[in-house]
Amino acid sequence: MSKAQIKEFAAANPPTQTLAEYVSGLTYKNIPQEVISHAKLCLIDAFGCALFGSTLPWGKIITSFTKEMGKGKGALIWGDGAEVPSTSAPLANGTLIHSFEMDDLHRVGVIHPGAEAIPAADALVRRVGQVDGKRFLTAVIAGYEVGCRVGMTGGASQLRRGFHPSATSGTFAAGAAAANMLRLNPVKTLHALGIAGTQAAGLMAAQYASMVKRMHPGRSAQAGVYGALLAAKGFTGIEDILEAPYGGFCSTFCDNPNLSHLTQDLGERFETLNVGCKPYPCCGSNHTSIDALKKILREHPEVRAENVVKMRIRTTRATKLHVGWPYEPKSMTTAQMNLPFCVAVLLHDREFFVDQITEKSIRSEAVLKTTRKIEVLEDPDFEALGDEGRHGVSLEVELQDGRSYSEKVLHAKGSDKHPMTRDEALKKFRLLASRVLSRFRVERLEDTLLDLEKLDDARKIAKLLTA
Repeated sequence: MSKAQIKEFAAANPPTQTLAEYVSGLTYKNIPQEVISHAKLCLIDAFGCALFGSTLPWGKIITSFTKEMGKGKGALIWGDGAEVPSTSAPLANGTLIHSFEMDDLHRVGVIHPGAEAIPAADALVRRVGQVDGKRFLTAVIAGYEVGCRVGMTGGASQLRRGFHPSATSGTFAAGAAAANMLRLNPVKTLHALGIAGTQAAGLMAAQYASMVKRMHPGRSAQAGVYGALLAAKGFTGIEDILEAPYGGFCSTFCDNPNLSHLTQDLGERFETLNVGCKPYPCCGSNHTSIDALKKILREHPEVRAENVVKMRIRTTRATKLHVGWPYEPKSMTTAQMNLPFCVAVLLHDREFFVDQITEKSIRSEAVLKTTRKIEVLEDPDFEALGDEGRHGVSLEVELQDGRSYSEKVLHAKGSDKHPMTRDEALKKFRLLASRVLSRFRVERLEDTLLDLEKLDDARKIAKLLTA
Protein backbone atom coordinates (compact mmCIF):
# COMPACT_ATOMS: atom_id res chain seq x y z
CA MET A 1 0.00 0.00 0.00
CA SER A 2 1.14 3.54 -0.73
CA LYS A 3 1.23 6.20 1.98
CA ALA A 4 -1.93 7.73 0.59
CA GLN A 5 -3.71 4.36 0.54
CA ILE A 6 -2.70 3.65 4.15
CA LYS A 7 -4.01 7.04 5.22
CA GLU A 8 -7.30 6.51 3.38
CA PHE A 9 -7.69 3.00 4.81
CA ALA A 10 -6.97 4.21 8.35
CA ALA A 11 -9.64 6.90 8.06
CA ALA A 12 -12.29 4.34 7.18
CA ASN A 13 -11.33 1.36 9.33
CA PRO A 14 -10.63 0.49 13.00
CA PRO A 15 -7.00 0.66 14.24
CA THR A 16 -6.44 -3.09 14.60
CA GLN A 17 -7.64 -3.71 11.05
CA THR A 18 -5.47 -0.87 9.73
CA LEU A 19 -2.38 -2.26 11.43
CA ALA A 20 -3.13 -5.73 10.07
CA GLU A 21 -3.45 -4.34 6.55
CA TYR A 22 -0.17 -2.46 7.02
CA VAL A 23 1.74 -5.47 8.35
CA SER A 24 0.44 -7.74 5.60
CA GLY A 25 1.39 -5.30 2.88
CA LEU A 26 4.76 -4.11 4.21
CA THR A 27 7.65 -4.94 1.89
CA TYR A 28 11.31 -3.99 1.85
CA LYS A 29 10.78 -1.40 -0.89
CA ASN A 30 8.28 0.46 1.36
CA ILE A 31 10.94 1.12 4.00
CA PRO A 32 13.25 4.18 3.83
CA GLN A 33 16.98 3.52 3.86
CA GLU A 34 17.52 5.36 7.14
CA VAL A 35 15.03 2.99 8.80
CA ILE A 36 16.85 -0.02 7.35
CA SER A 37 20.18 1.29 8.64
CA HIS A 38 18.82 1.91 12.12
CA ALA A 39 17.09 -1.46 12.24
CA LYS A 40 20.40 -3.17 11.45
CA LEU A 41 22.02 -1.43 14.43
CA CYS A 42 19.10 -2.57 16.60
CA LEU A 43 19.66 -6.15 15.42
CA ILE A 44 23.37 -5.94 16.18
CA ASP A 45 22.61 -4.54 19.63
CA ALA A 46 20.04 -7.25 20.36
CA PHE A 47 22.33 -10.09 19.34
CA GLY A 48 25.15 -8.71 21.50
CA CYS A 49 22.78 -8.59 24.46
CA ALA A 50 21.58 -12.13 23.76
CA LEU A 51 25.09 -13.57 23.56
CA PHE A 52 26.02 -11.99 26.87
CA GLY A 53 22.72 -13.19 28.32
CA SER A 54 23.57 -16.77 27.37
CA THR A 55 26.46 -16.67 29.89
CA LEU A 56 24.25 -15.69 32.85
CA PRO A 57 22.62 -18.13 35.31
CA TRP A 58 19.06 -17.37 34.18
CA GLY A 59 20.13 -17.49 30.55
CA LYS A 60 21.53 -20.96 31.08
CA ILE A 61 18.40 -22.09 32.92
CA ILE A 62 16.02 -20.86 30.20
CA THR A 63 18.21 -22.46 27.52
CA SER A 64 18.23 -25.78 29.36
CA PHE A 65 14.48 -25.59 29.99
CA THR A 66 13.72 -24.82 26.36
CA LYS A 67 15.79 -27.77 25.20
CA GLU A 68 13.97 -30.04 27.66
CA MET A 69 10.65 -28.97 26.12
CA GLY A 70 11.63 -30.93 23.04
CA LYS A 71 13.86 -30.87 20.02
CA GLY A 72 12.67 -30.64 16.46
CA LYS A 73 12.75 -28.67 13.25
CA GLY A 74 12.30 -25.00 13.98
CA ALA A 75 14.89 -22.48 15.15
CA LEU A 76 18.22 -22.36 16.93
CA ILE A 77 18.77 -21.17 20.50
CA TRP A 78 21.33 -18.41 20.20
CA GLY A 79 24.69 -19.02 21.84
CA ASP A 80 23.88 -22.71 22.33
CA GLY A 81 23.01 -23.79 18.78
CA ALA A 82 20.42 -26.43 19.70
CA GLU A 83 17.50 -26.63 17.28
CA VAL A 84 14.09 -26.62 18.91
CA PRO A 85 10.52 -26.10 17.62
CA SER A 86 9.57 -22.67 16.32
CA THR A 87 7.17 -22.25 19.22
CA SER A 88 9.93 -22.87 21.79
CA ALA A 89 12.93 -20.91 20.51
CA PRO A 90 11.41 -17.42 21.03
CA LEU A 91 11.00 -18.11 24.75
CA ALA A 92 14.73 -18.65 25.10
CA ASN A 93 15.98 -16.05 22.65
CA GLY A 94 13.69 -13.26 23.85
CA THR A 95 14.76 -13.98 27.42
CA LEU A 96 18.43 -13.89 26.44
CA ILE A 97 18.10 -10.46 24.82
CA HIS A 98 16.45 -9.02 27.95
CA SER A 99 18.72 -10.87 30.36
CA PHE A 100 20.80 -7.94 31.60
CA GLU A 101 18.68 -4.82 31.04
CA MET A 102 20.76 -3.70 28.05
CA ASP A 103 18.35 -4.25 25.17
CA ASP A 104 16.89 -1.48 23.02
CA LEU A 105 14.14 0.81 24.26
CA HIS A 106 11.39 2.95 22.76
CA ARG A 107 11.23 5.81 25.23
CA VAL A 108 7.58 6.83 24.81
CA GLY A 109 6.18 3.33 24.32
CA VAL A 110 8.26 2.03 27.26
CA ILE A 111 8.89 -1.15 25.31
CA HIS A 112 11.96 -3.19 24.34
CA PRO A 113 10.81 -4.17 20.83
CA GLY A 114 13.92 -6.09 19.79
CA ALA A 115 13.42 -8.76 22.44
CA GLU A 116 10.01 -9.59 21.00
CA ALA A 117 10.17 -8.88 17.26
CA ILE A 118 13.58 -10.36 16.46
CA PRO A 119 13.12 -13.78 18.15
CA ALA A 120 9.64 -14.07 16.60
CA ALA A 121 10.93 -13.37 13.10
CA ASP A 122 13.93 -15.69 13.51
CA ALA A 123 11.75 -18.50 14.89
CA LEU A 124 10.00 -18.85 11.53
CA VAL A 125 12.92 -18.48 9.11
CA ARG A 126 13.56 -22.22 8.83
CA ARG A 127 9.87 -23.01 8.64
CA VAL A 128 9.39 -20.63 5.71
CA GLY A 129 12.50 -21.80 3.87
CA GLN A 130 13.77 -19.19 1.43
CA VAL A 131 14.20 -16.07 3.54
CA ASP A 132 16.80 -13.53 2.55
CA GLY A 133 18.12 -10.61 4.55
CA LYS A 134 15.62 -8.15 3.10
CA ARG A 135 12.66 -10.27 4.09
CA PHE A 136 14.07 -10.79 7.58
CA LEU A 137 14.59 -7.04 8.04
CA THR A 138 11.07 -6.32 6.81
CA ALA A 139 9.50 -8.70 9.33
CA VAL A 140 11.53 -7.23 12.19
CA ILE A 141 10.58 -3.67 11.24
CA ALA A 142 6.90 -4.65 10.99
CA GLY A 143 7.20 -5.84 14.59
CA TYR A 144 8.95 -2.69 15.76
CA GLU A 145 6.38 -0.43 14.12
CA VAL A 146 3.35 -2.17 15.60
CA GLY A 147 4.82 -2.88 19.03
CA CYS A 148 6.04 0.68 19.55
CA ARG A 149 2.75 2.20 18.41
CA VAL A 150 0.77 -0.01 20.76
CA GLY A 151 3.13 0.96 23.57
CA MET A 152 2.66 4.64 22.77
CA THR A 153 -1.07 4.43 23.54
CA GLY A 154 -0.24 4.21 27.24
CA GLY A 155 3.07 2.59 28.15
CA ALA A 156 3.70 4.84 31.14
CA SER A 157 0.20 4.26 32.47
CA GLN A 158 0.77 0.52 32.18
CA LEU A 159 3.80 0.92 34.44
CA ARG A 160 1.79 2.91 36.96
CA ARG A 161 -0.79 0.14 37.02
CA GLY A 162 1.96 -2.42 37.61
CA PHE A 163 2.24 -4.04 34.16
CA HIS A 164 5.47 -4.59 32.24
CA PRO A 165 4.87 -3.09 28.76
CA SER A 166 7.33 -5.42 27.03
CA ALA A 167 5.25 -8.30 28.35
CA THR A 168 1.98 -6.72 27.26
CA SER A 169 2.50 -4.39 24.28
CA GLY A 170 5.36 -6.65 23.23
CA THR A 171 2.97 -9.40 22.14
CA PHE A 172 1.89 -7.18 19.26
CA ALA A 173 5.49 -6.58 18.17
CA ALA A 174 6.01 -10.32 18.03
CA GLY A 175 2.67 -11.05 16.37
CA ALA A 176 3.31 -8.50 13.64
CA ALA A 177 6.84 -9.76 12.96
CA ALA A 178 5.67 -13.37 12.80
CA ALA A 179 2.68 -12.55 10.57
CA ASN A 180 4.83 -10.62 8.13
CA MET A 181 7.41 -13.40 8.04
CA LEU A 182 4.68 -15.92 7.16
CA ARG A 183 3.23 -13.46 4.64
CA LEU A 184 -0.24 -13.83 6.07
CA ASN A 185 -3.03 -11.98 4.29
CA PRO A 186 -4.69 -9.02 6.09
CA VAL A 187 -7.50 -11.14 7.59
CA LYS A 188 -5.14 -13.76 9.00
CA THR A 189 -2.78 -11.04 10.20
CA LEU A 190 -5.71 -9.45 12.04
CA HIS A 191 -6.33 -12.74 13.81
CA ALA A 192 -2.61 -13.23 14.51
CA LEU A 193 -2.61 -9.90 16.37
CA GLY A 194 -5.84 -10.84 18.13
CA ILE A 195 -4.41 -14.14 19.31
CA ALA A 196 -1.04 -12.71 20.31
CA GLY A 197 -2.46 -9.75 22.20
CA THR A 198 -4.86 -11.74 24.35
CA GLN A 199 -1.84 -13.60 25.76
CA ALA A 200 -0.42 -10.35 27.15
CA ALA A 201 0.76 -10.75 30.74
CA GLY A 202 3.59 -9.51 32.92
CA LEU A 203 3.68 -7.86 36.34
CA MET A 204 6.25 -5.28 37.41
CA ALA A 205 6.56 -6.77 40.91
CA ALA A 206 8.97 -9.09 39.09
CA GLN A 207 11.52 -6.27 39.20
CA TYR A 208 12.11 -6.53 42.94
CA ALA A 209 13.73 -9.95 43.33
CA SER A 210 13.27 -12.54 40.62
CA MET A 211 14.60 -14.00 37.41
CA VAL A 212 11.17 -14.03 35.82
CA LYS A 213 11.29 -10.40 34.63
CA ARG A 214 13.98 -11.50 32.18
CA MET A 215 11.49 -13.95 30.71
CA HIS A 216 8.69 -11.48 30.00
CA PRO A 217 9.83 -10.56 26.46
CA GLY A 218 10.51 -14.23 25.73
CA ARG A 219 6.90 -15.07 26.52
CA SER A 220 5.76 -12.13 24.37
CA ALA A 221 7.87 -13.39 21.47
CA GLN A 222 6.42 -16.86 21.93
CA ALA A 223 2.86 -15.46 22.06
CA GLY A 224 3.42 -13.71 18.75
CA VAL A 225 4.60 -16.90 17.07
CA TYR A 226 1.66 -18.81 18.50
CA GLY A 227 -0.65 -16.13 17.13
CA ALA A 228 0.74 -16.22 13.60
CA LEU A 229 0.94 -19.99 13.34
CA LEU A 230 -2.59 -20.48 14.68
CA ALA A 231 -3.99 -17.77 12.43
CA ALA A 232 -2.32 -19.40 9.45
CA LYS A 233 -4.37 -22.53 10.21
CA GLY A 234 -7.63 -20.60 10.40
CA PHE A 235 -7.80 -20.14 14.19
CA THR A 236 -9.45 -16.83 15.03
CA GLY A 237 -8.57 -14.13 17.54
CA ILE A 238 -10.11 -10.88 18.82
CA GLU A 239 -10.70 -8.81 15.70
CA ASP A 240 -10.93 -5.46 17.53
CA ILE A 241 -8.40 -6.31 20.21
CA LEU A 242 -6.83 -2.86 20.41
CA GLU A 243 -9.92 -0.65 20.33
CA ALA A 244 -12.62 -2.82 21.95
CA PRO A 245 -14.30 -0.66 24.65
CA TYR A 246 -14.70 -3.60 27.03
CA GLY A 247 -11.95 -6.18 27.36
CA GLY A 248 -9.85 -4.65 24.63
CA PHE A 249 -6.12 -4.25 25.13
CA CYS A 250 -6.04 -0.47 25.41
CA SER A 251 -9.19 -0.11 27.51
CA THR A 252 -7.93 -2.79 29.90
CA PHE A 253 -4.24 -1.98 30.28
CA CYS A 254 -4.04 1.80 29.82
CA ASP A 255 -5.40 4.90 31.54
CA ASN A 256 -7.01 7.21 28.97
CA PRO A 257 -5.34 5.50 25.98
CA ASN A 258 -4.59 7.67 22.97
CA LEU A 259 -5.61 5.44 20.09
CA SER A 260 -4.42 7.95 17.50
CA HIS A 261 -0.87 6.73 18.13
CA LEU A 262 -1.79 3.39 16.56
CA THR A 263 -2.20 4.67 13.02
CA GLN A 264 -1.20 8.33 12.88
CA ASP A 265 1.27 8.85 10.00
CA LEU A 266 1.51 5.08 9.57
CA GLY A 267 3.84 4.35 6.67
CA GLU A 268 5.25 7.89 6.80
CA ARG A 269 6.70 8.18 10.31
CA PHE A 270 8.66 5.10 11.33
CA GLU A 271 8.81 4.60 15.10
CA THR A 272 11.74 2.24 14.54
CA LEU A 273 13.88 5.37 14.25
CA ASN A 274 12.87 6.34 17.80
CA VAL A 275 14.18 3.12 19.32
CA GLY A 276 17.41 3.73 21.22
CA CYS A 277 20.28 1.49 22.29
CA LYS A 278 21.15 1.49 25.99
CA PRO A 279 24.73 2.25 27.08
CA TYR A 280 24.10 1.09 30.65
CA PRO A 281 22.94 -2.35 31.91
CA CYS A 282 19.99 -1.18 33.95
CA CYS A 283 16.41 0.01 33.66
CA GLY A 284 16.06 2.84 31.15
CA SER A 285 14.42 5.01 33.80
CA ASN A 286 17.79 5.13 35.58
CA HIS A 287 19.82 6.35 32.61
CA THR A 288 19.18 10.08 32.92
CA SER A 289 20.39 10.01 36.54
CA ILE A 290 23.51 8.09 35.50
CA ASP A 291 24.18 10.68 32.79
CA ALA A 292 23.69 13.52 35.27
CA LEU A 293 26.03 12.01 37.87
CA LYS A 294 28.65 11.10 35.26
CA LYS A 295 28.78 14.73 34.16
CA ILE A 296 29.16 15.92 37.75
CA LEU A 297 31.97 13.41 38.36
CA ARG A 298 33.78 14.50 35.18
CA GLU A 299 33.58 18.18 36.02
CA HIS A 300 34.12 17.85 39.77
CA PRO A 301 36.61 15.04 40.56
CA GLU A 302 36.49 16.00 44.23
CA VAL A 303 33.04 14.39 44.45
CA ARG A 304 33.60 10.97 45.99
CA ALA A 305 31.37 8.44 47.72
CA GLU A 306 32.97 9.08 51.10
CA ASN A 307 32.34 12.85 51.09
CA VAL A 308 28.77 12.84 49.79
CA VAL A 309 26.26 13.71 52.50
CA LYS A 310 23.09 13.65 50.45
CA MET A 311 21.91 13.07 46.90
CA ARG A 312 18.46 14.18 45.76
CA ILE A 313 16.93 13.01 42.49
CA ARG A 314 13.77 14.76 41.34
CA THR A 315 11.74 13.08 38.63
CA THR A 316 8.26 11.96 37.54
CA ARG A 317 5.86 9.86 39.59
CA ALA A 318 6.12 6.98 37.10
CA THR A 319 9.91 6.91 37.42
CA LYS A 320 9.78 7.11 41.21
CA LEU A 321 7.33 4.20 41.35
CA HIS A 322 9.27 2.23 38.77
CA VAL A 323 12.81 2.60 40.12
CA GLY A 324 12.90 5.00 43.07
CA TRP A 325 12.13 2.62 45.92
CA PRO A 326 14.53 1.94 48.86
CA TYR A 327 17.22 -0.50 47.82
CA GLU A 328 17.53 -3.93 49.42
CA PRO A 329 20.20 -6.37 48.12
CA LYS A 330 17.91 -9.21 47.01
CA SER A 331 19.04 -10.05 43.47
CA MET A 332 20.73 -8.67 40.36
CA THR A 333 17.31 -7.87 38.94
CA THR A 334 16.59 -5.79 42.04
CA ALA A 335 19.86 -3.92 41.65
CA GLN A 336 19.50 -3.21 37.94
CA MET A 337 15.98 -1.90 38.35
CA ASN A 338 16.80 0.28 41.36
CA LEU A 339 17.84 3.90 40.88
CA PRO A 340 19.64 4.42 44.23
CA PHE A 341 21.78 1.32 43.65
CA CYS A 342 22.80 2.31 40.13
CA VAL A 343 23.92 5.83 41.02
CA ALA A 344 25.60 4.57 44.22
CA VAL A 345 27.68 2.07 42.26
CA LEU A 346 28.61 4.75 39.74
CA LEU A 347 29.65 7.03 42.58
CA HIS A 348 31.97 4.32 43.94
CA ASP A 349 33.39 2.91 40.68
CA ARG A 350 33.05 5.98 38.42
CA GLU A 351 32.00 3.51 35.72
CA PHE A 352 28.76 1.70 34.97
CA PHE A 353 28.76 -1.33 32.70
CA VAL A 354 28.41 -5.10 33.10
CA ASP A 355 31.40 -5.45 35.44
CA GLN A 356 29.83 -3.04 37.92
CA ILE A 357 26.88 -5.38 38.58
CA THR A 358 28.07 -8.54 40.29
CA GLU A 359 26.98 -10.75 43.17
CA LYS A 360 29.57 -8.91 45.25
CA SER A 361 28.66 -5.35 44.27
CA ILE A 362 24.92 -5.76 44.78
CA ARG A 363 25.60 -6.73 48.41
CA SER A 364 28.46 -4.32 49.10
CA GLU A 365 28.10 -2.67 52.50
CA ALA A 366 29.70 0.51 51.17
CA VAL A 367 27.28 0.72 48.26
CA LEU A 368 24.33 -0.10 50.53
CA LYS A 369 25.37 2.69 52.89
CA THR A 370 25.52 5.13 49.98
CA THR A 371 22.03 4.21 48.77
CA ARG A 372 20.68 5.35 52.13
CA LYS A 373 21.91 8.86 51.31
CA ILE A 374 19.89 9.00 48.09
CA GLU A 375 16.37 10.42 48.03
CA VAL A 376 14.08 10.13 45.01
CA LEU A 377 11.36 12.79 44.88
CA GLU A 378 8.38 13.45 42.63
CA ASP A 379 8.68 16.70 40.71
CA PRO A 380 5.54 18.23 39.16
CA ASP A 381 7.68 20.17 36.66
CA PHE A 382 8.77 16.94 34.96
CA GLU A 383 5.26 15.52 35.28
CA ALA A 384 3.90 18.53 33.40
CA LEU A 385 6.09 17.72 30.39
CA GLY A 386 4.18 14.50 29.66
CA ASP A 387 6.02 11.99 27.48
CA GLU A 388 8.87 14.45 26.93
CA GLY A 389 9.59 14.48 30.66
CA ARG A 390 9.03 10.76 31.23
CA HIS A 391 12.66 10.08 32.26
CA GLY A 392 13.68 13.63 33.14
CA VAL A 393 15.68 14.17 36.33
CA SER A 394 17.35 16.87 38.33
CA LEU A 395 20.18 15.37 40.40
CA GLU A 396 21.83 17.26 43.24
CA VAL A 397 24.89 16.13 45.20
CA GLU A 398 25.66 17.72 48.57
CA LEU A 399 29.17 17.36 50.02
CA GLN A 400 30.42 17.35 53.63
CA ASP A 401 32.08 20.76 53.21
CA GLY A 402 28.79 22.36 52.20
CA ARG A 403 29.40 22.51 48.47
CA SER A 404 26.69 21.12 46.20
CA TYR A 405 26.46 20.39 42.50
CA SER A 406 23.41 19.72 40.39
CA GLU A 407 22.66 18.60 36.87
CA LYS A 408 19.41 18.34 34.93
CA VAL A 409 18.96 15.76 32.18
CA LEU A 410 15.76 15.42 30.19
CA HIS A 411 16.79 12.74 27.70
CA ALA A 412 19.29 9.95 28.33
CA LYS A 413 22.29 9.01 26.24
CA GLY A 414 21.13 6.26 23.92
CA SER A 415 17.57 7.57 23.63
CA ASP A 416 16.00 8.84 20.42
CA LYS A 417 16.78 12.39 21.56
CA HIS A 418 20.45 11.64 22.30
CA PRO A 419 21.33 8.49 20.34
CA MET A 420 24.46 6.43 20.58
CA THR A 421 26.67 6.83 17.55
CA ARG A 422 27.21 3.94 15.17
CA ASP A 423 30.72 3.45 16.57
CA GLU A 424 29.42 3.46 20.15
CA ALA A 425 26.78 0.86 19.32
CA LEU A 426 29.31 -1.37 17.59
CA LYS A 427 31.75 -1.04 20.49
CA LYS A 428 29.05 -2.18 22.88
CA PHE A 429 28.23 -5.14 20.62
CA ARG A 430 31.88 -6.22 20.43
CA LEU A 431 32.34 -6.02 24.19
CA LEU A 432 29.30 -8.21 24.80
CA ALA A 433 29.66 -10.67 21.93
CA SER A 434 33.34 -11.30 22.67
CA ARG A 435 32.30 -12.86 25.99
CA VAL A 436 31.03 -15.82 23.93
CA LEU A 437 32.42 -15.71 20.38
CA SER A 438 35.94 -15.59 19.01
CA ARG A 439 37.16 -12.30 17.56
CA PHE A 440 36.88 -13.74 14.05
CA ARG A 441 33.27 -14.84 14.64
CA VAL A 442 32.35 -11.47 16.17
CA GLU A 443 33.72 -9.66 13.12
CA ARG A 444 31.97 -11.99 10.72
CA LEU A 445 28.64 -11.61 12.53
CA GLU A 446 29.00 -7.83 12.58
CA ASP A 447 29.83 -7.66 8.86
CA THR A 448 26.93 -9.96 8.01
CA LEU A 449 24.43 -7.83 9.93
CA LEU A 450 25.73 -4.52 8.58
CA ASP A 451 25.19 -5.88 5.05
CA LEU A 452 22.06 -7.83 5.92
CA GLU A 453 20.15 -6.69 2.84
CA LYS A 454 22.73 -8.62 0.78
CA LEU A 455 22.35 -11.88 2.71
CA ASP A 456 20.89 -14.68 0.62
CA ASP A 457 19.85 -16.98 3.47
CA ALA A 458 18.73 -15.66 6.88
CA ARG A 459 19.34 -19.07 8.46
CA LYS A 460 23.02 -18.11 8.52
CA ILE A 461 22.38 -15.51 11.22
CA ALA A 462 21.53 -17.97 13.99
CA LYS A 463 24.44 -20.19 12.97
CA LEU A 464 26.82 -17.25 13.42
CA LEU A 465 25.39 -16.77 16.92
CA THR A 466 26.59 -20.23 17.98
CA ALA A 467 29.83 -20.41 19.92
